[in-house]
Amino acid sequence: MSQKIVQVNGRLVVPAEQFERENGTEGARFFAGVPGLLWKIWLIDRERGEAGGLYLFADETTFDAYMNGPIVEQLKTYPLWTDVSIKGFDYLPVQSAITRAPVGESFALSSAPKTFTRMAEEAHRAVPSIKPADLQRRLQEEANLLVIDVRDAADIAQTGAVPGAANISYGALTYMADNEAPESWRDPRLADRARPIVTTCILGPLGALGGKLLRDMGFTNVQILEGGVQAWIEAGLPVSGKG
Repeated sequence: MSQKIVQVNGRLVVPAEQFERENGTEGARFFAGVPGLLWKIWLIDRERGEAGGLYLFADETTFDAYMNGPIVEQLKTYPLWTDVSIKGFDYLPVQSAITRAPVGESFALSSAPKTFTRMAEEAHRAVPSIKPADLQRRLQEEANLLVIDVRDAADIAQTGAVPGAANISYGALTYMADNEAPESWRDPRLADRARPIVTTCILGPLGALGGKLLRDMGFTNVQILEGGVQAWIEAGLPVSGKG
């Protein structure tokens, strides 16, 4: 099902500063929880006294639910503005990808190649994160929890790793987690695709790619260590394996 754009515009009947105050971070958090909303860009023109937003919905079902739901009705009668326009659009995926529009992963083209940063951002969106303190607590409570540090061994020796973490480099993970690879290539710790796993690296991006790789390979209970081993160290937690 195709993603959909919503465009909202209204003419302010109050000063722009008041509109901004009353639509602060609490309002943003509310919209962040709208089902199917991938992102919202908040818009304001202080000189003309106009405001609005652009929304990207994941599919037509969540788009229709939003357009026909109570939030849109409230926007139409919101007392801080008038002449409200609320429209839905399809978008042109090929052209949008070429001009780097943030419309999701569906239309990544050879003319708009993915970078390491972009792939890491996509991985962070696809796989949930866990904070260092929460990971430490779970390690104490869950004997089956597996932490995988996807860096090379030489890099781990410089900084240390989460105690008990398995060192499976990102390159090796591609075949060690593959249950169709020859048995001698596989890591037995990855035989259970329901096993709880947390992936990490020093700062997080490569660990995120490792987490998404596992998710794409059918692992159902994967998280990423937020901020990587550096965040673990900054939280005052111990490391092992430092040379």
